[in-house]
Amino acid sequence: MQSVICRRRFLIIALAALAVLFGQLPQQAHAAPAKKPVKKINVLIVTGFDVGSHKWKERTDETRKLLEKTGRFTVKVSESVEAFETLSTKDYDVVVLNYGFWKAPDPSDKGKQGLLDYVKGGGSLVANHFACSSFQKWDEYAELLGRVWKKGVGGHGPKGKFTVKIRDKDHPITKGLKAFETDDELYAKLSGAAAIEVLATAYSDWSKNEEPIVFVKKYGQGRVVHNVLGHDRRAREIPAYRTLLIRSVEWAATGKVAGQ
Repeated sequence: MQSVICRRRFLIIALAALAVLFGQLPQQAHAAPAKKPVKKINVLIVTGFDVGSHKWKERTDETRKLLEKTGRFTVKVSESVEAFETLSTKDYDVVVLNYGFWKAPDPSDKGKQGLLDYVKGGGSLVANHFACSSFQKWDEYAELLGRVWKKGVGGHGPKGKFTVKIRDKDHPITKGLKAFETDDELYAKLSGAAAIEVLATAYSDWSKNEEPIVFVKKYGQGRVVHNVLGHDRRAREIPAYRTLLIRSVEWAATGKVAGQ
């Protein structure tokens, strides 16, 4: 009799264990797979000089924080253009130029070649605002950026409000964006003959022409984005500017923009 009772208890325990096991199996079968960590885009901001009104330290720090806040970028900063000497696509997916003034000395010959080789080899470049004025005697820099401010030719009228018009509504950088008003410097009469794809323009009362504001181009295997907006904090706090900056860095590095 006792053995029969023991067998019954064993059977009850075994059935209970099986019930628990099979109750868990459907949950395990439908469990969502673990998400792979997103590979961040490695960004190098090159800075270190500018005209006094541009405050490169503040603008660089703001740019770094804006990119890092998205969670999609890892950002390093160099305060010397000699960083161009050791650029490698293994280290950086994209280089952001946040400097500008024609009085700054050119990079070394090794630095010049380093930047050109980096982009030709598939690295990417984003040029901001007054970067287009630098290195006036370096002709290939003008080819790299597409359009540059030549002293005595380029310029702008008084800083003030104007409307930026979206010209390419299908490009990942400008897709979904509408014309917006900014309070900025409107660069005009930039020099250059390289083929560029214009994404946004604005009419300059100073030049009496519609001027390219945001444009992209290829240089070798690399993508280049040039955005001449961004004179000061007020100009860079405009939501559309921030969207353009984030998208420009991401598209330059990957050829696409998250969520599109």
